[in-house]
Amino acid sequence: MRDIAKIQVQEGRLRQDLLDLARFGEVPGRGIMRTALSDADLAARQWFKERMKEAGLEVHEDAAANLIGRMNPVVGPTDGPCIATGSHIDSVAQGGRFDGALGICAGLEALRAIRESGLLILCPLELIVFTDEEGSHFAGTFGSRAMFNLLQEGEMERSRGTGLPTLAQDLNRMGKDVEKISQAARSPSEFRAFLEVHIEQGPVLESMGTPIGIVEGIVHLGRYLIRVEGKTGHAGTTPMHLRDDALVKAAGIITAVNEAVRSAGPEIVGTIGEFQVHPGVINIIPGEVEMALDLRSIKKTTLEAVKNTIQEIVHYTGNARMETILTKGGVRMDPGIMEAIEISCRQRGISFQRMWSGAGHDAMTFPTQNIPTGMIFIPCLAGESHCPDEDIRFEDAAIGAQMLADTMVSMAFKGEK
Repeated sequence: MRDIAKIQVQEGRLRQDLLDLARFGEVPGRGIMRTALSDADLAARQWFKERMKEAGLEVHEDAAANLIGRMNPVVGPTDGPCIATGSHIDSVAQGGRFDGALGICAGLEALRAIRESGLLILCPLELIVFTDEEGSHFAGTFGSRAMFNLLQEGEMERSRGTGLPTLAQDLNRMGKDVEKISQAARSPSEFRAFLEVHIEQGPVLESMGTPIGIVEGIVHLGRYLIRVEGKTGHAGTTPMHLRDDALVKAAGIITAVNEAVRSAGPEIVGTIGEFQVHPGVINIIPGEVEMALDLRSIKKTTLEAVKNTIQEIVHYTGNARMETILTKGGVRMDPGIMEAIEISCRQRGISFQRMWSGAGHDAMTFPTQNIPTGMIFIPCLAGESHCPDEDIRFEDAAIGAQMLADTMVSMAFKGEK
C-alpha cells in the first residue's frame, strides 16, 4: 500500500480558490449569474485556465469548449489511460458559489497535493471543466456528453425559450466551429476512472453531522418543454367568456402535474421551474406559454408512468404540446471506487454515509461508457443549493479534496504490490 499520508491538501489554498472564483458573475443579493458561455463564465474559465497552468498542468480546450488540464507521470507512458476528475464552472441563474465550483477547485487542489507529495504516479491525471452542465441553453451535461459523442441531433441549434441564444450561437461567439464538435469525442479507453466532488445539494449529510457522502448512484432524469397556445387580445375589451388565455390553461397543467407526481409516491419528484409568458404585457391576454418540466426518480418505470400521465394532461388541455428536452438513465457508481473512498475515510478517521444523488451531474455520463466512476459529496449548509444562500464549511471542502486525492492515488496504484 502506498503511503497516502504524504498527500496533504491545503485548506487555505482551496478556500482562496473558491472565494476568487465566486467573484465571477456575483451579483449582491442575487447570487451567482454565471450561465454557460456568458461573459462571466468565459472570464471565470480564463482565470481557472491560468490556475491550472500555475499548478503545472498542460491545458487545452476541446471543440466543445471543455477545459482539460493534464498531469503526465514523471515515469511511465504519458499516452496511457488517465484517472480524471472534474465538474463545471457555469451556474444556474441566481445560483450559489459552490455548485460545480467545488468540484473543479477540489480537483485542482487534489492534483497539487499529489504533485507535492512526491509520490510517483504511473498514469496521467486529468482535471476537466465541462461546458454547460446546468443546461442553460437546452440540455444539461453538454460537455461530458460531447466528449463521448452522445449529443442529440440538432440540440445545439435549439433554445430553452424564444429569444434566448442557442449553444451553437454562443460557441460561434467564442470562436468554436460547431461543425467540428465531433472532434471533442474521446474513446472510453482513454480513461481508467472518473471521480467528481460535489456539494450534496440536500440536507442529509448536515443533519447527520457527517462530512463525506459516498454516492452509490444517480437517479433517472427527464426534462421536457411544454408549450401552451391561446389567443392574444385586449385585456380590457375581451369578455372573459370569449377568451382563450394560454396562461390560464398553463396554470391548470401545473396544478395537474403537481397532483400526478405526488400521487405516484415518494420515489419521484417533479418541478416546473422555468416559465415564460408571451407577449408578457400587462394589458394583453397571454397568447403563448412555454414552461420546462423536470422529473426525477430512482425507478425508471415510475418516471415513465408519470411522464405518460402528464402527456395525457397536456394533450387534453387543447392547443398544448409536450416535447422531450433530454432523458438520462440513472446510473450506479463503481463498487471498487466506492470501497476505495471508504478505505480512505477510515484511514483518516473521517465519518461517511453512502447515499444516492437526486441531482444530475457530469459523472453520470461516464458509467454509460463503462468507465469506472465515483462521486464524493460534502454537506451544504441547511441543504440549500441553486440559490444565493448556498454555503459550505471550508473544512468540509478540504476533507472532500483530501478524499479525492487519496482515491485518485489509490486507483492509480490499484493492482500493484
